[in-house]
Amino acid sequence: MHVRVPATTANLGPGFDALGLALELHDEVVLRRRPRGATAPVIRVTGIAAGRLPEDPRNLLAYRAAAAVYRPLRRRPPWLELDLHTRIPRSGGLGGSAAAIVAGAVAANELEGRPFSQQELLELAAELEGHPDNVAPALLGGLVICVHGRRGLIAKRLEPPRELLAVVCVPEHAISTKHARDVIPQTVPREDAVFNLGRTALLIAALQTRDWEVLADAMDDRLHQPPRGRLYHALYPTVEAALGAGAHGAALSGSGAAIIALATDRVDEVGTAMSAAAAAQGFPNHVEVLRLASAGATVLQP
Repeated sequence: MHVRVPATTANLGPGFDALGLALELHDEVVLRRRPRGATAPVIRVTGIAAGRLPEDPRNLLAYRAAAAVYRPLRRRPPWLELDLHTRIPRSGGLGGSAAAIVAGAVAANELEGRPFSQQELLELAAELEGHPDNVAPALLGGLVICVHGRRGLIAKRLEPPRELLAVVCVPEHAISTKHARDVIPQTVPREDAVFNLGRTALLIAALQTRDWEVLADAMDDRLHQPPRGRLYHALYPTVEAALGAGAHGAALSGSGAAIIALATDRVDEVGTAMSAAAAAQGFPNHVEVLRLASAGATVLQP
């Protein structure tokens, strides 16, 4: 089974752990059963993460996700052969781990004749990742709002605006996701909670009505970016550089270190300004200009 999964950006500023957006940059997994008599799995990692990700079934997320599909089936997974081709940077902020989890789970589900629904795969992937805001758009595509509801995980998908482009500044050095989550305080002032509630609603409205003039305000945040900005001091200079160069809005991508700006034009100027601002703060980087992805995990013809 051959599966392609998009990169993702989470939060988009105020939507902490609740919003995710798929991007047109993909990892791919090819999964096969090993022949009868095989005594071990085979794993190969190619692309930009070759030599950086472990070719080990205990540690490679794509393989672990594929094997996890067999647990609810009450079956021991067969020996599998997995090829992971990586294009999504692993320096943090573009959902590389979520893409790997979704790709492995979808491929194994296809290999076994689709015993699980999309909702069940989403819940399995969210459990493995620890939060749903990246795995949901990786699986479903588009812009996804995620909440834990009365009867389980709810993922509401919206079609992304086609005219928007994502300009992503990707630093060379990663920031630990765990560290980036640990710096966020457990409680916040009421005025900060209200600030984010209003901006999350405004952000969804702006994206649905194409009101780009309010995106800069709609992508502001007081819950997670201020403490992460102290950890990653290129954040605010890079966001302001993006806005000054013509981006409609900008924010930390997920927990970082990538920073995303949304623009309809002047993307080269925006990317140049973001790259220079991050480099001036001591963070060498490269820039990706990506379309927003309507499609999520896709099974390709073998």
